[in-house]
Amino acid sequence: MVKRDPRKRNNFIVSWLFVLPAVLLMGAFLLYPLLSALRISFSEYNFVYSEKPVFNGLTNYIKLFQDPHFLVAFKNTIYYTLVFFPLFMLIALCLSLLLNSKVKGNGIFQTAILLPIVVPLSLAGIMFTWIFSQDFGILNHLLANVLHLPNLQRFWLGDTQTAMNSLIAVGLWKYTGFGIILFLSGLKAISSDIYEAAKVDGVNSWQNLFYITLPNLKGSFSLVGIWGIIQAIKVYDQVVVMTNGGPGTSTLVLYLYAWKNAFSFFNMGIGEAIAFFTAALAIIISVVFKFVLKPEKG
Repeated sequence: MVKRDPRKRNNFIVSWLFVLPAVLLMGAFLLYPLLSALRISFSEYNFVYSEKPVFNGLTNYIKLFQDPHFLVAFKNTIYYTLVFFPLFMLIALCLSLLLNSKVKGNGIFQTAILLPIVVPLSLAGIMFTWIFSQDFGILNHLLANVLHLPNLQRFWLGDTQTAMNSLIAVGLWKYTGFGIILFLSGLKAISSDIYEAAKVDGVNSWQNLFYITLPNLKGSFSLVGIWGIIQAIKVYDQVVVMTNGGPGTSTLVLYLYAWKNAFSFFNMGIGEAIAFFTAALAIIISVVFKFVLKPEKG
């Protein structure tokens, strides 16, 4: 019979004692609430009147697709994602390429571009509400008095044609800086020897970009893309602060509708079902995006 080394056993026990507080905290504040919310999503539960959740199977999820407001929120979220995501990727890539080049005053540009990251989105929403104001907003002031284009003035957040696009602009302002950081880290990881060898072979700047830089950024594209998809689908903060889903339902998005069901209509089961549907949507789209960008086998 093989005897175990008591020192290894003691080290194993001590290791688990060090890890145990973190495991307990994660279980108490992450895993348990998540499993509890998942259980509620399969239940009928009005937390004001009901004593406890009553299991009703897939009823809540079936009701979602019979609810016209949910379908509007789903459509708005998809629209936000389809507009936000390509603009986010393109702007972040272009600015990261610019910042990676040796341009005079690069430090000032980096500070200006990355500063929005540290601004809370709720505060940014208040700031942009003033900027987009119809009566005293700086945007309408610039259009009318500086650019002399009064016909372009709008009630940006009160017009169904411009409200969602205004929210997308705020999201781009807030999140693009983080995408730039991720792309810059990928650009710094590309060996300069590759560019030196290409220069010797007479490769021009455009060929460098399309045949060296972009292929070597595939991992960064995957990381930035998945992060951008998640930020787009879980859009909530600026919507609450700036429009609260209006005008009408033109900016109603999934997470806002989940909150309204849970805490305004007191239908926690439907609210949790919407939240888990939104999370599943983000995961599915992220997996598809990751699959599209998977490395080619040589």
